[in-house]
Amino acid sequence: MTRSQHRNFRTKFSLWLTLCLSLVVFAAPTGKAQEPKPTQIADLQLGFEGSYKAGCWTQLEATIAGAEKATALLTVTMPDSDGVPVSYVTPPERLVSVSPGNLTKARLLVRPGQTGAGIKLDLVSTEGKLLASRKYISGYEKAPGIIRTGHASTNRLIVGIGNQSGMAEIVRNQNNDIEDYATRFAGVEDAASLPLDWQGYEGVDSVVLTTSDPTFYRAMSANSSRLDALNRWVELGGRLVIFCGAEAEELLGKEGPLARFSPGEFAGMAPLRDSSKIERFANVNESINRGRIDLRIPRFASVKGTVLASAGNEPGELPLAVRTRVGLGEVTFVGLDPDAAPLSGWEGRTELLRTALGWPIIDPDDQQQVNDYAYTAMPDFVNQLRAALDNKFEGVTPVPFGIVALLVLLYIALIGPGDYFFVKRVFKRMELTWVTFPLTVALVSLGAYWLAYYLKGDQLRVNQVEIIDVDVSTGETRGTVWTNFFSPRAKKYELTLKPYFATQKATVSKPPMTAWLGMPGVGLGGMQAGGMQTTMFDRGYLIPPTMDAMVGLPVQEWSTKTITARWIGTVDDSNDGPINARLQIDDDGMLTGRLENTSGVNWKECLLLHNTWAYRLKSVAAGETAKIDSSVEPKSIQTVLTGGSRETTKNGTTVYPGYNDDIPKMLRTMMFYEAAGGMSYANMVSRYQHFVDLSHLLQGDQAILVARVKQQQSSQWFDKDSPLRSDKDLNWTYYRFVIPLKKLEVLGP
Repeated sequence: MTRSQHRNFRTKFSLWLTLCLSLVVFAAPTGKAQEPKPTQIADLQLGFEGSYKAGCWTQLEATIAGAEKATALLTVTMPDSDGVPVSYVTPPERLVSVSPGNLTKARLLVRPGQTGAGIKLDLVSTEGKLLASRKYISGYEKAPGIIRTGHASTNRLIVGIGNQSGMAEIVRNQNNDIEDYATRFAGVEDAASLPLDWQGYEGVDSVVLTTSDPTFYRAMSANSSRLDALNRWVELGGRLVIFCGAEAEELLGKEGPLARFSPGEFAGMAPLRDSSKIERFANVNESINRGRIDLRIPRFASVKGTVLASAGNEPGELPLAVRTRVGLGEVTFVGLDPDAAPLSGWEGRTELLRTALGWPIIDPDDQQQVNDYAYTAMPDFVNQLRAALDNKFEGVTPVPFGIVALLVLLYIALIGPGDYFFVKRVFKRMELTWVTFPLTVALVSLGAYWLAYYLKGDQLRVNQVEIIDVDVSTGETRGTVWTNFFSPRAKKYELTLKPYFATQKATVSKPPMTAWLGMPGVGLGGMQAGGMQTTMFDRGYLIPPTMDAMVGLPVQEWSTKTITARWIGTVDDSNDGPINARLQIDDDGMLTGRLENTSGVNWKECLLLHNTWAYRLKSVAAGETAKIDSSVEPKSIQTVLTGGSRETTKNGTTVYPGYNDDIPKMLRTMMFYEAAGGMSYANMVSRYQHFVDLSHLLQGDQAILVARVKQQQSSQWFDKDSPLRSDKDLNWTYYRFVIPLKKLEVLGP
């Protein structure tokens, strides 16, 4: 071998050896790669496909990537509307089972307090070991480590289940010029992501179901808990719209997953070849496929509710659209599939959807009002209610901001130029400022403390509003409580609520659901404010899985806190329950009959409402009977609800009198917001606690009696075992009885 050949051989051998060693090094597992990955929180979903409203209960779903076998609890921490951290924990019946190599879902209810706030999640084993922890920040687009920013509490949120083509167009045209008053739409693509609890729908205005693809609902029928939650939400005031045509036999039949929402007993399918019935219901002139259609629609026996449109020759023979009361809520059924041909290509489909949802065409004047009042201090009725309760504490005098600013300027002038001229002109010894300056600061501080003590005192004060709704036909009862309390000292409270119902004739089915109450809007302290609210408390409080308490709620000295609660019960029907009512409609469409107060408490400020009429009744003491006959003169509901307003719009309607502390008037408007005239009357929306409005129940086969009781007869908050109250508290408690109307008959004496 020559020297040249030897050199080439040695070079090739070196390259071959280097390559082999490289392969060995890269192929060999490193010590770091052999270490197993720890359990991680892989993903987070809030609300409906990332859509949720601030200040409302919302389902949170976390995806856990397991690395070890464990049973754990998920703790979620986020700020309330005041910036105080609140912790929420998975309920005991939904403990998280983690196993190596598997993905696990953890679900619980939370209450986001600020639209731009972040979230911290901690996964802790039942033995107390921290398995995983992760923080998420808020952003407008979902990404790793980022959750979508929440919607304003003054938004309208529509949730669509199934194929929702066409909904985007109608939502886009519904008051969306101002972001904080926009209508939002969330389409749900996976049945498994729907809430397991009815509270998860609290921020939702309407749920829309389309059924042209029944696959979605087959998955739901396997686990009825999600349908149970949706049904319970409707019973407690929710509004559901169902479009079900060609697949009605499978979905609405005896064992169908949506049979519980059917407007009657499913009796087979029928052909529909005349499109004029649909066009008339949608109130449009555009024909469907030139009037030639071949659809199959469901037939029903024993139809319940109000028939809005019929495809038969006789009214109600083949109902095409039916609106049915379900408890305190309603279900609107339409026997068509707007997402399938020929309706999917019809120009009038948008109006069909709008009619089914009960949305009127936007009035330009109303749109301008929304624009004008978009950035006022009172964007929602809850703001006004909070402010009114805050200003009615007896013995507590609020100091206007202008006076505070003036006192601060006087203080600056006193310790600055005032002190300078005093030591220079009076003492003529400038070095004495070392004595006069701290003495002035000390005296001013003592004076400020004395003034605050004089104005605000050292006593707890509690102002409270409660509305109790009773469905007389079923005995279902719900209570809604808003409480504002003044704390004379810095303290951590442990709050629970004991519901009260008319001498305890209602059995509370579950512990009351308690929480803080936020302030809608972009103003100071608002949940949609540009910067997050801050707090002096670095440690927060806990709302347990039962949601029936606030443990360790911190309140600063001489500060107020607004809290809320919702409770559900069933009226004891022994001794005739709280009311014995026999009402019917006469030939003129007016109410007649009688109401007997069997509640055991006295009623005052009684108002009976039905259709467009209101009947003012005298106070009805316990055991007394009120008769509704020709001697009780009915008036327009709008006149009664808006009575006392002197300002009018250009079309002659009255206007809500701006900010005022008339709480009874405020509550009447909140309880029947749409019937009073909505935005055109109130100049503000009522969307944060929208479920309070029962205007939709004024139409149909029921009337509503509103009555106020004396303030001692209300639900009571407790701080541990001590009542949260004083001898100067104020209280406004109203009952609303939803009374079914009898068929026209001769009523007994």
